[in-house]
Amino acid sequence: MDSLGTWPRPVPADDRDFDVQVMRRLRTASGDDEAAGRPSLGERLGTSLLLVVPVLTALAVVLLWQQWSRSGSPLLLALIAVLLVATALWWTARFRRAFATAQGRLGARLANVVDHGVGVVRELDLEPVGQDAAATGSSRASSAEDGTGEVTGEVTENGAGNGGRVRARLGLSVTPVQGDRFSTVVEAVYDTEAALLLEVGSHGPVRFLRDDPEGTTVIDTRLSEEQVAQVYRGAALN
Repeated sequence: MDSLGTWPRPVPADDRDFDVQVMRRLRTASGDDEAAGRPSLGERLGTSLLLVVPVLTALAVVLLWQQWSRSGSPLLLALIAVLLVATALWWTARFRRAFATAQGRLGARLANVVDHGVGVVRELDLEPVGQDAAATGSSRASSAEDGTGEVTGEVTENGAGNGGRVRARLGLSVTPVQGDRFSTVVEAVYDTEAALLLEVGSHGPVRFLRDDPEGTTVIDTRLSEEQVAQVYRGAALN
C-alpha cells in the first residue's frame, strides 16, 4: 500500500480503449472548445520555422562550403561552424517552446474531457485469471459491508503466494474532484498477493470521461504521488 493508504495498484493495464475514447471526445468537441484549442496564426508560423530554418541553414552551409573549396579561407569554415551552432541552439529552444505550448493546450482541453476522483470499494468480487482459474476451480471471493462497517466474507485463493493473477470486480462509490458523486463498477487485474489486500472500504484514484462517468471509469495508474494527493484534496473539497 502506498503512503496515502490507497488500494494496491493493479497490474499495468492496456489503457488504449480509454485513450481512444478521449481522442474521440476531443475530435467531436463543440465549436467553442475547438476554437479555444486551435493554435493562433503566430504559433503556426513559429512552428513552421522548425522546418524552414534547418532547410535554409543547409542551403547556406552548402554555398559557404563551395566558396571555401574555391578560396580556402578559414573565415568561411568559422562562419559555417557558427551558423550550425546557432541554428542548433535556436531549433532546440524553439522545439521545447512549441512542445510546451502544445502540451499546455492539450492539458487545457483534456481538463474539459477527463476528470478524476476517489473511488471507495462498496462491493468486491475476486476470481482467478486464466490458468489460475483452472487450477483453483471455482475459487471466488465476495466481500460485503455489514451494518458495523466491517468487512464480511473471506478471500479464498488456493493459488495465493504462487505469483498468479486475480481479476477484481469492484463496485465503487466515486467522489469526483468536480461534480456529483456516482456509483459504478470497474474491473482490474491484480497479482494474487496484492488482490488479497483489497477489501470493502479500500479506496484509490480513478479517472473517467465527464460526459459518461458511470460508463468510463477506470483505476488511474498514471498519476504520481503528488498528483494523487491533489486528487484526494480536490475530492475532499468537492
